[in-house]
Amino acid sequence: MAETDEFKGQVAAVTGGAVGIGFAICKLLTQRGAQVCILDLDEGKAGEAAKKLGEWGLEGRAYKVDVTKEATLQKARDAILKDFGHVEILVNNAGIYPQASLREITVEGWDQMFDVNAKGVLLTTRVFMDPMIEKKYGRIVTIGTIDAYNPKPTTPHYAASKAAVLSLIKTFAAELAPHQVLCNGVSPGAVATERAKASDWLPKRLPLIPLGRAAEPEDMAEYVVFLASNRNRFMTGETVIASGGFTMI
Repeated sequence: MAETDEFKGQVAAVTGGAVGIGFAICKLLTQRGAQVCILDLDEGKAGEAAKKLGEWGLEGRAYKVDVTKEATLQKARDAILKDFGHVEILVNNAGIYPQASLREITVEGWDQMFDVNAKGVLLTTRVFMDPMIEKKYGRIVTIGTIDAYNPKPTTPHYAASKAAVLSLIKTFAAELAPHQVLCNGVSPGAVATERAKASDWLPKRLPLIPLGRAAEPEDMAEYVVFLASNRNRFMTGETVIASGGFTMI
């Protein structure tokens, strides 16, 4: 879709927005008129992302957050409200993906995975939902993964943390529906991010995908942006699976 004013007057906060799928989401939201707040643990990369948007004639602002620390999320939210006065959209995209087999997972590794991927989603949503509740309008979109639906011997703790996220999406939706805040998710399959292209697992996955290719980050951004828009008026508590047909086999 070409650039539009679909989100004109709206403010979107995107965690993990500096690179990969998160940055693609930020770019598309700005192209369609939103004021985008890039929330990332790496302040330098968030600033670079905002600068890159500026070079394209788009506007994004960087904010440093640690999604496992509620105080940093509150500080970012308060700064956004000071800068813009409101926030209508939250995209929970931040996550980690360290590999470890069942025997290799440490207690510390398990805790870190759930801290970032599950607790981070809970804390970020809880911090940012209040301005939406007050306005009686909001869209919260959370990034899952198809790994939450399948056995994952190389990353069982990752798959388990994302399965928890699927449950949280439904809980958010049920609790926030009376306030007209819609909460949904997107579960990507193989996506050709820079990190994925630098790994050895992507070529192994491609023959298993009926469409014969990986998705681009921009593909996932399209689904997220629809769910974050006013075009989505009745879907809540759902997670869209975008796997190129992988999950139907």
